[in-house]
Amino acid sequence: MTVEIKTNGYSAVAIQEMISKFEKAAKKLFPDCKIRHFYFGDYVDMADIVLRPGEYAHFNICSNRVSLCGYTCSAEDLVNFESMTYKDECYNGKLFELVK
Repeated sequence: MTVEIKTNGYSAVAIQEMISKFEKAAKKLFPDCKIRHFYFGDYVDMADIVLRPGEYAHFNICSNRVSLCGYTCSAEDLVNFESMTYKDECYNGKLFELVK
């Protein structure tokens, strides 16, 4: 797994614990992925998990929520992406169970 971080001047200190959980789950489910973070502010990270060219998912990460915002992937990978959410009203996420 590789991780890239871009920022517009923010360090997202307030959400680093949730980002760490997210990365741990990604490593477990997609060990060869690339995660691209964009720290949009101190409280929001817009993250992409790229599996291979043309196969990815977009997430928004906050201190009390991880939501899946868009994807292009196989049905099998989508199930795993959905499981990485937390308090997303569209998906039954299991983020905290994945990182135990």
